[in-house]
Amino acid sequence: MSEATATSGLRSAFAGRRLGRGPLAAGSWIVVAVFVLTAIVGPWLVPGDPVRNTNDTLFPMGVPGHLLGTDDLGRDELARLVHGARPLLLVSFLSTALAAVFGIGAGLIAGYVGGWVEWLIMRLMDLALAFPSMLLIILIVTAWSPGVGSLVAGIGVALAPGLARLARALAAREARRDYVLAAKLGGTRGPRILVQEMLPNIAGPMLAQVVMTLSVAAGFAAGLSYLGLGIQPPTPDWGYMVQAGQEFLYTAPRLVVLPAAATLLFVVACNFVGDDLRDALDPRATR
Repeated sequence: MSEATATSGLRSAFAGRRLGRGPLAAGSWIVVAVFVLTAIVGPWLVPGDPVRNTNDTLFPMGVPGHLLGTDDLGRDELARLVHGARPLLLVSFLSTALAAVFGIGAGLIAGYVGGWVEWLIMRLMDLALAFPSMLLIILIVTAWSPGVGSLVAGIGVALAPGLARLARALAAREARRDYVLAAKLGGTRGPRILVQEMLPNIAGPMLAQVVMTLSVAAGFAAGLSYLGLGIQPPTPDWGYMVQAGQEFLYTAPRLVVLPAAATLLFVVACNFVGDDLRDALDPRATR
């Protein structure tokens, strides 16, 4: 089976299907795109220093020069929200990518090889799944110093087993297909079969699951920053902004509501995008 034929699995899954069907799905795609663009170009478009302390403390929303007001240290809230999108999304995307590489890789190997290799890999994944995810991440982060690297590693390790289980189930099904048997008879080696033959044919459902995993990664990243184990100050981060603003929940609720709402909106939008991808790539769905 040629590489071009193998990659047709994902293309055929999209054939005749449209993403963003319905206002909720379309709106979710727009929200995710806006957040990504904000993280990439927002810091250059929004004026104001997100870490510079001033005497303009706790200015309300709508004050000239401070559209969303200022926090207790006189820092512009709009600038902090915009700059805070980048570290959260960076950690979310990197940890999801790490989980996808290790989880999908382990699941592919387990489903294709079978036998004791499958048993060993999946028992390790079951052991990781039995451990509370947040506690596992905290242990990994505290073993290193809190920061982007330890946060990405901890979240990636915690999320990999879920992707591995799905990848193993899909790979075990594909391993019995004629095109895999034909590749084996043609002398194609195992690694090439995994990458060029099987992976493109399970890419559809795996892509939908990876996007939904991104929302979980964002929730973990914000939660750990709230606990002081994520992005460290003075770097603006939505999770830390919620923690720092809770002291002023009654006098300046926007300091908590705005970053919390931004995090929630991104997490929910990613879930709906994942659902939309799953529906679009489901071969049983009507065209």
